[in-house]
Amino acid sequence: MSLTGSLYEVTNDELNSLIHDDFSSLENINESVDLSYFAIDFLEILSKYSHIDKNSIRKILRGNNSFKPDDGFIGYSKSEEVKINKLELLDEIPFEKFLDYLKKGENENNPHTPIQNRDFLLRYFDNIKKAYENAVNENMALIFRIG
Repeated sequence: MSLTGSLYEVTNDELNSLIHDDFSSLENINESVDLSYFAIDFLEILSKYSHIDKNSIRKILRGNNSFKPDDGFIGYSKSEEVKINKLELLDEIPFEKFLDYLKKGENENNPHTPIQNRDFLLRYFDNIKKAYENAVNENMALIFRIG
C-alpha cells in the first residue's frame, strides 16, 4: 500500500518560520526524499519485526511534532530530535537487519513484504537512513508531509 508524502530538510530557523506561518510556504522547499512509496508497508514491517515500539517507529516517518492542515498531515522534528531519532531508532536497525525483517515477512506471507516489492522497500529504507544521516551531519530539522 502506498500514499503520497515528502521529506524536507530545513534549518531550525526555517522550521520555526514555517510553523509560525502554518506551513503555508512548504511547497516552496525542495523535497529531500519521496515518502510516497510503501510508507505504510515500511511502518508495518518495523512494527511487526523490530523490537521498537509502534509510537517510536512512527517518529521515523511522522516526526516528533505535528500540524494538521486541511489536506493531510505535516509532522516535524527539530534538529535535536532528529539526532535522537537517528541514534535511538534508525541506528538500531542496520540495513542487514531490515533485510532479515523482509525475508521473515516473506516466509510468513506478510502482505506488507511481497518479494516483488523487496528492492523498492530496501531503497526506501536506504533513502530514509541517508536523509536522517544528512540532516544530523548538517544539523537540520526534518519535515514530513503525508497526504
